[in-house]
Amino acid sequence: MTSKRIASLLLVFIATVATVGSWRHPPKSNTIGDAFRFDARKLADTSAWTKVNAEPYRISSELDFLCARPPTPDDASKFYAQERKKNPHAGTFITVYVNQVARAAMFTKDSPIFPAGSVIVKQKSDRLPARNTVLYTVMRKRENGYNPTVGDWEFSVVNADGTTVEASGKLENCQGCHVKQPSTDFVFRSYVDFK
Repeated sequence: MTSKRIASLLLVFIATVATVGSWRHPPKSNTIGDAFRFDARKLADTSAWTKVNAEPYRISSELDFLCARPPTPDDASKFYAQERKKNPHAGTFITVYVNQVARAAMFTKDSPIFPAGSVIVKQKSDRLPARNTVLYTVMRKRENGYNPTVGDWEFSVVNADGTTVEASGKLENCQGCHVKQPSTDFVFRSYVDFK
């Protein structure tokens, strides 16, 4: 055999081993630093996700407006016109889930520290009893230095069917609210029952 032929066979062998290896060890999704992916259907997997609040938790109209995809000036105008009417039923309800990395910190009563890799999912639903999902908002704790203003959290907004990320990153409408919670690692936890 010629050295050229041996080199070709060696390359084919290496490519085959690499391909088979990737089937046995698929790339991990949602690891620190990779592009954010989300599939709401996986929230039912109790080995990976913990439902934080047993019953949907009502949030105010103002929080409902902020906890959404980044608003346009027209959205803000419509929201404040509606808010002036003081409709007490304008708010939505949330059900919160955490991955196993975030679980211990979520249920720590005082001064929790969420480790890198923590993921918190907020499923927003319309008025009870219908509970139609409106959208999902997601916080993912990234590597040290990613976003120091709010404890290195990355924020994402996912559409109602839970498959398409509509916005992700250092979202100002998310950060503007979460920056007020440094004592709980920038996470609001009014929906947690600390029994």
